[in-house]
Amino acid sequence: MLGEMYVPGDRTLDVPEDAEIVYASCTRPGHEVLETLLEYDAPITEIVSITPEMARRGSSSKYRSFAETADAHDLPIYYPQEYGMDDPADLDHFQSIDADVMIVNGWQRLVPGEILETFEYGALGNHGSAFGLPRGRGRSPLNWSLIEDLDRFLLSIIQLDPGPDSGEVVATKKFDLTTYDDIQTLYHKVTMAIEEMLFDSLGPVLREEIEYGEQRGEVTYYPKRNPEDGAIHWGNTTRDIYDLVRAVTDPYPGAFTLDDGTRVDIWEAIPFSDDFAFGVEPGTIVETFEAGDFVVATPDGTLLVREWDAEDWAPEPGVQFESRGEHDRVDRYEHRNHLTGSGAPDDV
Repeated sequence: MLGEMYVPGDRTLDVPEDAEIVYASCTRPGHEVLETLLEYDAPITEIVSITPEMARRGSSSKYRSFAETADAHDLPIYYPQEYGMDDPADLDHFQSIDADVMIVNGWQRLVPGEILETFEYGALGNHGSAFGLPRGRGRSPLNWSLIEDLDRFLLSIIQLDPGPDSGEVVATKKFDLTTYDDIQTLYHKVTMAIEEMLFDSLGPVLREEIEYGEQRGEVTYYPKRNPEDGAIHWGNTTRDIYDLVRAVTDPYPGAFTLDDGTRVDIWEAIPFSDDFAFGVEPGTIVETFEAGDFVVATPDGTLLVREWDAEDWAPEPGVQFESRGEHDRVDRYEHRNHLTGSGAPDDV
């Protein structure tokens, strides 16, 4: 575990002056970490990112362009031929720059092993789960942790290898998941945790002073989430629906429900009360308010919908939403039979 907390303005980034670091990212949280590293004079020599068109083709959530930052700091920016960096031209490029290490933060594809090998000290990525690696490898661990209503997250910096989240551990930081968190606040926590761990570990990695830790224990994988997984099943409890909404809100496609075929996207909703709507069919709107908020009955109470979008639709009392989809709790101990197990799924 790491030592004292990183406080902006209170520390320096202790890395060799002649180090050459490549930073690969295409997301808003990844951009925030890069800005902090540059503020503290990290020897970033190149940015690797993707174009807006590549982001659209790859359905990249949280996409953020790095072009302006590259210009502001007079840094070259490399756009791989393909998001997966599996084109021969990409390998040629990384062999030609001969950098020391690559930081991969917000890159939703596996980096090929032959590219990892072009860096003298490899590449540093990050992954975690509520249980700590190797449990919870795979897709969307933050989203799943909110859906499962878990109360902590253990994020690790790892030395990347060709497998999904299977590299040796450089450092680990634990932070809490509160009942007030949504996916955006979790990314804020992830940003702070990654900055702290990089400030503590980059120097030792580049000076070959780091002690890497092997991932030990049962290996489990979270499955990929798709936009249709945001469908609300109104037979679920108020808390389950609340957890789903906060887990897949912006920048993700969001939770949604249907009224006679019209899609209603629900971006914010909170448990309201269990003292209203007795005997009302779950999924029924029981009250609307001038501000646009509306209350929906659930099996154990009511849910207040505070932010929503729909085309040519307005909430009305008595509307009965359709129930579609049910989420699976895939990484709790008591649901371990739902896990993929020791073999990585094809789409992690």
